[in-house]
Amino acid sequence: MEPEKRPEDDTSGWAALSPRQKALSTAGLAGLGVGVVALVLLAVLLGVLVVAVLARPLVEVESGTALVWGALLCLPCGLLAALFVHPLRAALRLLTGPGRVRAAGEEVLSGATTFLAVLFVASFTPGLRVREPWAPALLAALLGALAGHAVAYADRRRAARGGNGRGSGGQDADGHDAGGQDSAP
Repeated sequence: MEPEKRPEDDTSGWAALSPRQKALSTAGLAGLGVGVVALVLLAVLLGVLVVAVLARPLVEVESGTALVWGALLCLPCGLLAALFVHPLRAALRLLTGPGRVRAAGEEVLSGATTFLAVLFVASFTPGLRVREPWAPALLAALLGALAGHAVAYADRRRAARGGNGRGSGGQDADGHDAGGQDSAP
């Protein structure tokens, strides 16, 4: 018989680390979090730049900081827009069953959320003047939908190749388990 293992006997967790190792782990995870936030902000800034360049006749920017402000305001304005669209999204989920109609409705509501968020960003951003704000908002909503379809297409192609490319198994062309880290022997 094996002796019972108690939780305090486990030396593989956080408690077994020295204070220096804990500090290094914390700093590493904080750096990872800051890096992820920076990448998301960079992607949003790129989206703001693309919309500003494509709608150049309608958008006047006083300085580059106005674009940074626009990127920073995307999150609170997106949350505000989602707050307005949420009752419609809840009604869609209650009134429709899973299927194509529900998926199409979700896409339309996602586009409406993006449209409203860009309208809010255009009105709240200091140093950014937009003559007809509906046109850049519509452009941003269409670009968001296009990006969503591009990601879905890439996911379908990756799945058709047989796995997600991360070594987690999946199925081969015949539909059998392809093995990998997560598959049982």
